[in-house]
Amino acid sequence: MSLVTVKDLSYVYSPDTPFAKTAITDVNLSFEKGEMIGIIGHTGSGKSTLIQHLNGLIKPTSGQVLLDGKDIWAEPKKIREVRFRVGLVFQYPEYQLFADTAYEDIAFGPKNMGLPEEEIDRRVRATARMVGVTDEMLEKSPFDLSGGEKRRVAIAGVMAMEPEVLVLDEPTAGLDPAGRDRILSRIREYREQTGATVLLVSHSMEDTAKIAEKVLVMNEGRVFRFGSVEEVYSQPEELSAIGLNVPQVTRIFVGLRQNGLPVPGGVYTVEQAKDALLPLLRKGGGADA
Repeated sequence: MSLVTVKDLSYVYSPDTPFAKTAITDVNLSFEKGEMIGIIGHTGSGKSTLIQHLNGLIKPTSGQVLLDGKDIWAEPKKIREVRFRVGLVFQYPEYQLFADTAYEDIAFGPKNMGLPEEEIDRRVRATARMVGVTDEMLEKSPFDLSGGEKRRVAIAGVMAMEPEVLVLDEPTAGLDPAGRDRILSRIREYREQTGATVLLVSHSMEDTAKIAEKVLVMNEGRVFRFGSVEEVYSQPEELSAIGLNVPQVTRIFVGLRQNGLPVPGGVYTVEQAKDALLPLLRKGGGADA
């Protein structure tokens, strides 16, 4: 049984009004335990609406979201428990920081779960270490931290609830390349250490290729493609037709191959490009090339 199943899911904003707008239509998906999934699509494709259904932030107009085979809305009074199991990190989560210290911000979720103080402290400190928040930073006001540090504190606050499913909406938005890589690395480590299912919404197809095993492409409120990174990214013309472009490095390698150079396919990141080119350069230019 899949950990999360989405069945015939549709959602309409402002139904039965002149402003009614269908955001997603007849979405059917399943996510397995421990999967790392990237979600991409242009603005208005339905990505954010979809992920807000997964922890009951939005109730479907029609269809179901199943967690361990059970409709999350079967018992509406227990939807709060679903939100502990499916953690959602919004875009620019640092704007939601509010406590006097970073420690208190990270502890907020575990406290609401009714956990004992010892367990709260364990989770706060373990999660802080995982995302690179030092003990010194924990004692500071979150508003005295840098932008990247605030982002890590905000993400840690959701991770500290130890959700079975961690959903992140553009977690690297607005960060410099080093900050993006640091956040992606922490997310990858979290999945490896906890075995959680991780869903990552991103506008960066290269970031998605760095971290994801599967990619979900949304377009006009529907599932356009869902498969491995290679299955999805190997169709650049289809992606371009809906306003998405494969990473620049991929286009460069396609051009090199078209010009007869013996470079491999399936290159989606700069790191992959380096690994593919260095052996060729050494072969062509000698050991010191």
